[in-house]
Amino acid sequence: MNATISTSKKPVRRGFSSLPCILCGNTDGNVTVSLDDVSQFHCNECGDDFDADAVRQQIAQWQAVLAWIDAAPTVS
Repeated sequence: MNATISTSKKPVRRGFSSLPCILCGNTDGNVTVSLDDVSQFHCNECGDDFDADAVRQQIAQWQAVLAWIDAAPTVS
């Protein structure tokens, strides 16, 4: 009798309850990081995957806007 053993395993993930998804914006804590490749994220709400570089790019865009706001004169 030959038994077939499945070697595929579900990716091990760790969730972060305070992180919104950078793709769909969901804030319910559905973003998880793959513990097999910690640069890979998954949103359980929209089902999409994104990587650390995508997060870095989005942060860089916001940093540029925040720097502009900080340098802007206040309006009285």
